[in-house]
Formats: sequence, C-alpha cells, structure tokens
Amino acid sequence: MGKRTVTVTGTGHAAVTPDVVRLDLRVGHDAPDVAAALAGASAGITAVGTVVREQGVADADIRTRDAGVNQRWDNTGVAVGFTAQQSLAVTVRELAAVGRILESAAAAVGNALLVDQVRLDVADRSAGLREARDGAFADAKAKAEQYAALSDARLGVVLGVAEGGAAPVGGGFKLAAMARDMAGGMPVEGGDLEITTSVTVTWELGRP
Repeated sequence: MGKRTVTVTGTGHAAVTPDVVRLDLRVGHDAPDVAAALAGASAGITAVGTVVREQGVADADIRTRDAGVNQRWDNTGVAVGFTAQQSLAVTVRELAAVGRILESAAAAVGNALLVDQVRLDVADRSAGLREARDGAFADAKAKAEQYAALSDARLGVVLGVAEGGAAPVGGGFKLAAMARDMAGGMPVEGGDLEITTSVTVTWELGRP
C-alpha cells in the first residue's frame, strides 16, 4: 500500500509600503495614411518621453510597451484613414511627482495622451515576499495538522512544495480618461499595499 499523504494549500499576506508608481502612457494619432499616422504617434511619444525625463525620471525607468496602427472607418463603413498608437511604461520613484508628470505630458501632446494605468507598487518585494511565504507555509501546516488529527494520523515529513504565485493586491486603479482633465489634480497617497502568495504542500501521514 502506498504512503498516506495530505496535500493542502496555504495563503500568506504581507503589508508593505508602496514606494513607486507604474504609469502606462499612450499617445494616439489619426492621419490619412499609415506613414503619417506612425510619424505622428512617434513624435508624440517622443515628446512625452522628453518631458518625463525633464521631471527627473531616469532612462532605466522608461521603456516602450507597444506600438500599432489600425484603419479607421466612418459610420457608413467607408475607410477614412488610420490611427497609430505608441505607449510607454514609466516607473516614478517620487510619488509626489506623478501629478507633475501627467500635467507636463498632457501639456506636451494635449488630448492625444491617454493614461491607461496608474499602479502603486514596491520596487523591492523580497522582504514582503519572505513574510508572505512564511505566513503561507504556516497556514498550510496548520491545516495539515488539523487534517492529520482528524485522520487519526501524525504529520510526517514534507514530500513536496509548490508556490502558487505572488501578487500585490490593492493600491492600483485604471484610468481611461484624457490626461488633461485630471493632470495637476491627482495626488497619489502611498497607503498600504498587500502582497499575497500561496503555497501547496504535501506531507506524509504517519502513525499517531
């Protein structure tokens, strides 16, 4: 007869203080042809990158996310041109600078700028992850000990451990409005951010 085992999943949490803001900024440009649409979007996102750098964001904290172009039609189904879009992911390490950055970017390209996401995050999650993993394993062990007792058995050695993944919870919000309408009036408060992780552990069950 094979070994008796018990497999349970535990969840752990850790409260951390956000110290960065992740911005996803996008610029769109309409034009009669593909080349002009791409050129306009490229010029717009370049202008956004310039003002972001002027606000003190380092090159290492700015990266291109994606770019694309789509054809446009009017309400009768007739092709009327093309829309190109380019986007940047920006990591802001000074929370108080987020409003200034959005205001400057909106001033540079007007309503062509859209803010797809503003998300609070932690630059270094290692300490929070360790705390969350400790909690997840403790939670799993407590469950396993209960099941062992209910099965009239003793919890033995660990046979396997699999992490289910970790993710920050809370502190994020999406925006799909024109940046000019919100820039300058958008304070970002750090608050608390929770890191949650889960772990699945298998123990051998022995005789009591």
